[in-house]
Amino acid sequence: MAHVYLLASPDDYLLENRVREALASASSELGGVEPEFLREEMTPEELAVELCSPSLFAPQRVLFAPDIRSWLDIPARRGRGGRDKASEAEVDAEPVVRVLNEGLSEGTALVMAAVCREKPKGPLAKAVEEVGTLRWISLPPQPKPWEDVSLSGEQCEVLREVLAQEVGEVRFTPEAERLLFDRLGFAPRLLAQEGRKLAAASAAGRVDEDLVRALCFPKERSLDVVLDALLERKAEPVLDIVAAAAGGLPIRDRHGRIMTPKGVPIVLLSQASLVFQRLLYLRILTAGNGLIDDMAPERTSDRYWYPSRFKKEIGPKLLELIEVDAPSPLIRSGSKPPSLFTLGGLFRGAGRYRTSELERALAELGSVETALRGDLAMEALSVWFTGILD
Repeated sequence: MAHVYLLASPDDYLLENRVREALASASSELGGVEPEFLREEMTPEELAVELCSPSLFAPQRVLFAPDIRSWLDIPARRGRGGRDKASEAEVDAEPVVRVLNEGLSEGTALVMAAVCREKPKGPLAKAVEEVGTLRWISLPPQPKPWEDVSLSGEQCEVLREVLAQEVGEVRFTPEAERLLFDRLGFAPRLLAQEGRKLAAASAAGRVDEDLVRALCFPKERSLDVVLDALLERKAEPVLDIVAAAAGGLPIRDRHGRIMTPKGVPIVLLSQASLVFQRLLYLRILTAGNGLIDDMAPERTSDRYWYPSRFKKEIGPKLLELIEVDAPSPLIRSGSKPPSLFTLGGLFRGAGRYRTSELERALAELGSVETALRGDLAMEALSVWFTGILD
């Protein structure tokens, strides 16, 4: 089989690791020749010329084309109405396809890479599969909707491999690993960077939870974490956002835009107000319809609770009650009712609070909002969140 490789992945870090392996393999097979990194702007015509023009000074060559995404047909997601939209190659790769079909010279190897959402198809991908190796590095599946975790088991396995590759013999305690994964999410490149930093700072080759807390706060926070923190009744993620804003660190809104420091407190307060209104409404509605016992955390924490109990029984009944009772904090005027999955998260979250605690949180809104106009805005917000969530 010819030394032809096409590697593709949605994640650039995972792709880089496999590219290094392919280059090392091709180089070894040709006697240890150094790879030649081609320009990212190289066209298929230019690459075809390179492949057909052996050098007198380098009879054995390993060529690496680092970004050929525009040469590939990438399967498109379904558009509106369920119709597939074709995603054709932006650049005609026919000159390279022709060379591959004719066969590379014995002393030439070719490695191509592409960051793309789905496995490549089309003439170039087909040609590589016939004469060499097409490797698709897919991402592990995300958690199922009913799993009360932020990362799936498969995602954690990939992250453990990344961490082990970067830190060598340094050992992470289970608590440190879990905190690091939760704090960073599925971000292999960022994990590699943070892992190297922690390994360098470790004592006796061991990284514990305290060291992760001290050194690995995310550089950019997002308001995406606030909803989950309120539903899970966890103060730390919210207080981290407040402290970061007070320290001038960038905070992103739910659309990924960086917010102004002065805008963070009022948005946090507004978001918390809406969540607490919805949770209080759910507690009152369920209590009035004989469902309050099903909200107990010892029931909703069961891993099979959502698919076997809520999705089939509680959820549909609740949706009927909510639609009859509209408008309400869950269905504003002109809006649609929440999905079963969203409603399940709210239901589970409401069970983590007492009705009196939610009433107190909402009763204190006015004084907290007034405090946000003064010099101690962040302090007032921290005290309010701590009193509710801790």
